[in-house]
Amino acid sequence: MIDPFIEKLVGDLKPKKPLANRMLWMHCTGCLVMIAALILGLIGLRGDYINAMQTGAMFWKPSIFFFIWFGSILMITDLSRPGSSLKKQHIIPVLIGFLILLWQITSQISEYSFQAMIQSLNAKSAITCILIILVGGAMVMGMTWKFWLSKTASDRPMFLGFLAGLSSSTLVATAYALNCDKDSVLYIFVYYIFSILTLSLVGSILGKKFLQW
Repeated sequence: MIDPFIEKLVGDLKPKKPLANRMLWMHCTGCLVMIAALILGLIGLRGDYINAMQTGAMFWKPSIFFFIWFGSILMITDLSRPGSSLKKQHIIPVLIGFLILLWQITSQISEYSFQAMIQSLNAKSAITCILIILVGGAMVMGMTWKFWLSKTASDRPMFLGFLAGLSSSTLVATAYALNCDKDSVLYIFVYYIFSILTLSLVGSILGKKFLQW
Protein backbone atom coordinates (compact mmCIF):
# COMPACT_ATOMS: atom_id res chain seq x y z
CA MET A 1 0.00 0.00 0.00
CA ILE A 2 1.42 3.42 -0.99
CA ASP A 3 2.20 5.73 1.88
CA PRO A 4 -0.40 8.57 1.82
CA PHE A 5 2.35 11.13 2.43
CA ILE A 6 4.36 9.96 -0.62
CA GLU A 7 1.18 9.79 -2.67
CA LYS A 8 0.47 13.41 -1.75
CA LEU A 9 3.99 14.50 -2.71
CA VAL A 10 3.87 12.95 -6.17
CA GLY A 11 0.21 13.64 -6.83
CA ASP A 12 0.86 16.95 -8.63
CA LEU A 13 3.79 15.70 -10.70
CA LYS A 14 3.26 15.59 -14.44
CA PRO A 15 5.24 13.25 -16.68
CA LYS A 16 7.89 14.92 -18.85
CA LYS A 17 8.27 14.05 -22.49
CA PRO A 18 11.68 12.46 -23.17
CA LEU A 19 14.15 14.49 -25.23
CA ALA A 20 13.96 13.54 -28.88
CA ASN A 21 17.22 14.05 -30.79
CA ARG A 22 15.35 14.82 -34.00
CA MET A 23 13.93 17.95 -32.37
CA LEU A 24 17.44 19.27 -31.74
CA TRP A 25 18.42 18.54 -35.33
CA MET A 26 15.33 20.31 -36.63
CA HIS A 27 16.10 23.32 -34.44
CA CYS A 28 19.77 23.47 -35.47
CA THR A 29 19.02 23.00 -39.17
CA GLY A 30 16.45 25.78 -38.94
CA CYS A 31 19.01 28.05 -37.25
CA LEU A 32 21.59 27.30 -39.95
CA VAL A 33 19.13 28.13 -42.73
CA MET A 34 17.99 31.30 -40.92
CA ILE A 35 21.54 32.58 -40.27
CA ALA A 36 22.66 31.76 -43.82
CA ALA A 37 19.61 33.56 -45.24
CA LEU A 38 20.28 36.62 -43.07
CA ILE A 39 23.97 36.82 -43.96
CA LEU A 40 23.45 36.19 -47.67
CA GLY A 41 20.42 38.47 -47.76
CA LEU A 42 22.10 41.37 -45.96
CA ILE A 43 25.69 41.20 -47.19
CA GLY A 44 25.54 38.59 -49.95
CA LEU A 45 28.05 36.08 -51.30
CA ARG A 46 31.71 37.01 -51.45
CA GLY A 47 32.43 39.25 -54.42
CA ASP A 48 34.97 36.85 -55.95
CA TYR A 49 32.81 33.76 -55.58
CA ILE A 50 33.51 32.55 -59.13
CA ASN A 51 37.26 32.59 -58.51
CA ALA A 52 36.68 31.10 -55.04
CA MET A 53 34.78 28.20 -56.60
CA GLN A 54 37.66 27.59 -58.99
CA THR A 55 40.26 27.62 -56.20
CA GLY A 56 38.03 25.58 -53.89
CA ALA A 57 37.90 28.20 -51.11
CA MET A 58 34.13 28.45 -51.54
CA PHE A 59 33.95 24.83 -50.39
CA TRP A 60 36.83 24.02 -48.04
CA LYS A 61 36.45 27.07 -45.76
CA PRO A 62 32.74 26.59 -44.87
CA SER A 63 33.41 22.84 -44.65
CA ILE A 64 35.86 23.33 -41.77
CA PHE A 65 33.19 24.88 -39.58
CA PHE A 66 30.32 22.76 -40.90
CA PHE A 67 32.01 19.50 -39.87
CA ILE A 68 32.93 20.88 -36.43
CA TRP A 69 29.33 22.09 -36.00
CA PHE A 70 27.92 18.72 -37.08
CA GLY A 71 30.19 16.79 -34.71
CA SER A 72 29.47 19.10 -31.78
CA ILE A 73 25.71 18.59 -32.19
CA LEU A 74 26.23 14.81 -32.21
CA MET A 75 28.20 15.13 -28.96
CA ILE A 76 25.48 17.33 -27.42
CA THR A 77 22.93 14.59 -28.07
CA ASP A 78 25.32 12.14 -26.37
CA LEU A 79 25.71 14.21 -23.20
CA SER A 80 22.19 15.56 -22.74
CA ARG A 81 21.05 12.69 -20.51
CA PRO A 82 22.39 11.41 -17.18
CA GLY A 83 24.74 8.46 -17.27
CA SER A 84 25.52 8.90 -20.96
CA SER A 85 28.95 9.12 -22.55
CA LEU A 86 30.48 10.31 -25.80
CA LYS A 87 30.34 7.95 -28.74
CA LYS A 88 33.76 7.80 -30.37
CA GLN A 89 32.35 7.95 -33.89
CA HIS A 90 30.73 11.28 -33.10
CA ILE A 91 34.16 12.90 -32.75
CA ILE A 92 35.01 11.98 -36.37
CA PRO A 93 33.27 14.99 -38.02
CA VAL A 94 35.22 17.37 -35.74
CA LEU A 95 38.46 15.65 -36.70
CA ILE A 96 37.53 15.96 -40.39
CA GLY A 97 37.08 19.71 -39.92
CA PHE A 98 40.53 20.03 -38.35
CA LEU A 99 42.08 17.82 -41.04
CA ILE A 100 40.73 20.19 -43.72
CA LEU A 101 42.29 23.08 -41.80
CA LEU A 102 45.59 21.19 -41.48
CA TRP A 103 45.52 20.48 -45.21
CA GLN A 104 45.16 24.19 -45.92
CA ILE A 105 47.95 25.06 -43.49
CA THR A 106 50.42 22.78 -45.28
CA SER A 107 49.17 23.95 -48.68
CA GLN A 108 49.40 27.67 -47.92
CA ILE A 109 52.78 27.48 -46.21
CA SER A 110 54.29 26.19 -49.43
CA GLU A 111 52.32 28.59 -51.63
CA TYR A 112 52.37 31.94 -49.79
CA SER A 113 55.00 33.87 -47.86
CA PHE A 114 54.50 34.42 -44.15
CA GLN A 115 54.51 38.18 -44.76
CA ALA A 116 51.56 37.83 -47.15
CA MET A 117 49.66 35.94 -44.44
CA ILE A 118 50.50 38.64 -41.88
CA GLN A 119 49.18 41.32 -44.24
CA SER A 120 45.84 39.50 -44.42
CA LEU A 121 45.33 40.29 -40.72
CA ASN A 122 45.02 44.00 -41.55
CA ALA A 123 41.76 43.42 -43.40
CA LYS A 124 38.95 45.86 -42.57
CA SER A 125 36.55 42.92 -42.37
CA ALA A 126 38.25 41.54 -39.23
CA ILE A 127 35.95 43.34 -36.77
CA THR A 128 32.91 42.36 -38.84
CA CYS A 129 34.02 38.72 -38.74
CA ILE A 130 34.44 38.73 -34.97
CA LEU A 131 31.16 40.54 -34.28
CA ILE A 132 29.07 38.37 -36.60
CA ILE A 133 30.39 35.13 -35.09
CA LEU A 134 30.14 36.33 -31.48
CA VAL A 135 26.78 38.12 -31.70
CA GLY A 136 25.18 35.64 -34.11
CA GLY A 137 26.58 32.71 -32.15
CA ALA A 138 25.28 34.14 -28.86
CA MET A 139 21.80 34.48 -30.38
CA VAL A 140 21.85 30.88 -31.63
CA MET A 141 23.16 29.63 -28.27
CA GLY A 142 20.40 31.51 -26.46
CA MET A 143 17.73 29.90 -28.63
CA THR A 144 19.32 26.47 -28.26
CA TRP A 145 19.56 26.96 -24.50
CA LYS A 146 15.84 27.66 -24.22
CA PHE A 147 14.80 25.00 -26.74
CA TRP A 148 17.09 22.14 -25.64
CA LEU A 149 19.79 22.74 -23.04
CA SER A 150 17.42 23.88 -20.30
CA LYS A 151 15.70 20.49 -20.55
CA THR A 152 18.86 18.39 -20.28
CA ALA A 153 20.26 16.52 -17.29
CA SER A 154 23.93 16.06 -18.10
CA ASP A 155 26.61 14.61 -15.85
CA ARG A 156 29.08 16.98 -17.56
CA PRO A 157 27.33 20.38 -17.61
CA MET A 158 30.52 22.38 -18.16
CA PHE A 159 31.49 20.39 -21.25
CA LEU A 160 27.90 20.47 -22.50
CA GLY A 161 28.00 24.26 -22.22
CA PHE A 162 31.31 24.31 -24.09
CA LEU A 163 29.75 22.26 -26.90
CA ALA A 164 26.77 24.63 -26.99
CA GLY A 165 29.11 27.58 -27.57
CA LEU A 166 31.15 25.60 -30.08
CA SER A 167 28.14 24.46 -32.10
CA SER A 168 26.50 27.90 -32.12
CA SER A 169 29.63 29.79 -33.18
CA THR A 170 30.66 27.27 -35.86
CA LEU A 171 27.12 27.32 -37.25
CA VAL A 172 27.40 31.09 -37.78
CA ALA A 173 30.98 30.74 -39.06
CA THR A 174 29.78 28.22 -41.66
CA ALA A 175 27.32 30.76 -43.05
CA TYR A 176 29.67 33.74 -42.79
CA ALA A 177 32.46 31.87 -44.60
CA LEU A 178 30.29 32.05 -47.73
CA ASN A 179 30.65 35.85 -47.64
CA CYS A 180 34.19 36.27 -46.30
CA ASP A 181 36.86 36.54 -49.01
CA LYS A 182 39.84 36.20 -46.64
CA ASP A 183 41.17 32.66 -47.10
CA SER A 184 44.49 32.87 -45.26
CA VAL A 185 44.72 30.20 -42.55
CA LEU A 186 46.35 32.80 -40.30
CA TYR A 187 43.28 35.02 -40.70
CA ILE A 188 41.06 32.02 -39.91
CA PHE A 189 43.08 31.20 -36.78
CA VAL A 190 43.23 34.74 -35.44
CA TYR A 191 39.66 35.88 -36.12
CA TYR A 192 37.45 32.83 -36.68
CA ILE A 193 39.05 30.49 -34.13
CA PHE A 194 39.41 33.29 -31.55
CA SER A 195 35.68 34.10 -31.79
CA ILE A 196 34.69 30.43 -31.68
CA LEU A 197 36.85 29.66 -28.64
CA THR A 198 35.60 32.79 -26.85
CA LEU A 199 31.95 31.76 -27.19
CA SER A 200 32.82 28.16 -26.29
CA LEU A 201 34.51 29.38 -23.10
CA VAL A 202 31.46 31.51 -22.23
CA GLY A 203 29.27 28.46 -22.86
CA SER A 204 31.36 26.31 -20.51
CA ILE A 205 31.10 28.92 -17.72
CA LEU A 206 27.33 29.20 -18.18
CA GLY A 207 27.02 25.42 -18.36
CA LYS A 208 28.83 24.94 -15.07
CA LYS A 209 26.57 27.51 -13.40
CA PHE A 210 23.17 26.79 -14.93
CA LEU A 211 23.17 23.23 -16.28
CA GLN A 212 23.81 21.52 -12.94
CA TRP A 213 20.97 19.28 -11.86
